Amino acid sequence: MDYANTILLGIIQGLTEFLPVSSSGHLILAPVVFGFKDQGLVMDVILHLATLLAIIIFFRQDLASILKAIFNPNGDPAYKKLGWSILIATIPAGIVGLLLEDWIESNLRSSTFVACNLIFWSLVFWIADRKAANAPTSDVRELSFAQVFFIGCAQAVALLPGTSRSGITIAAGLFGNLSRETAARFSFLLGTPIILAAGTHKSLLIFTASGNHLDVGMGELATGFLITFAVGYLCIKVLLNVVKRFGLLPFIIYRILLASLILVFY
Repeated sequence: MDYANTILLGIIQGLTEFLPVSSSGHLILAPVVFGFKDQGLVMDVILHLATLLAIIIFFRQDLASILKAIFNPNGDPAYKKLGWSILIATIPAGIVGLLLEDWIESNLRSSTFVACNLIFWSLVFWIADRKAANAPTSDVRELSFAQVFFIGCAQAVALLPGTSRSGITIAAGLFGNLSRETAARFSFLLGTPIILAAGTHKSLLIFTASGNHLDVGMGELATGFLITFAVGYLCIKVLLNVVKRFGLLPFIIYRILLASLILVFY
């Protein structure tokens, strides 16, 4: 893999990790569309860790308040509740990931599956977005257990390529009567532990193998990481504003158009 392809993948990951369009689906499609070898799981891990760093830095005040509240008996109870909400919502995806992630990676990384999933979940997102059009503003620190658990179960489904972790968790929040802004904000915060857990797990597998088995150099990995981080950080604020003003409709239209092109040409 050359640096041009690495930069392209970094831009794609930085954009699509936070937009409801499926980052995993785009990373699968990129080699097919642009005609280069699949980047493999090593590069996928590095790119996802870069987006994790973007989330941590962008939401550093919220995350610091959460950690302080959890480990301090006199911490802010609202942030303590938010911290536990994030942990509870992470459990379903963690369980499904441990049981099925290897099978999914081996059997569902195909253009046709991605396209079908893009279309199906676009319809779900559209229904959720219409439902949330008049939802009142809500507080991300005051979610109920039912809302948290439902969003967590939805996140587990995002392991299927073409679904979109951000998209399905935002949609689940909208179905749970959260406002668009609150659903998007919780989706971002919820991504922190699941991306960290997945990245850590895959990193351990990678670094226990011989370096001779890695088909990508450290220079390409570093380039992909830096590009993804920069693009991802800039996209977070943009997405929060777009979802607040326009909902999920712009992304739904893009997903359907992309899926149609994939089915016709690939």
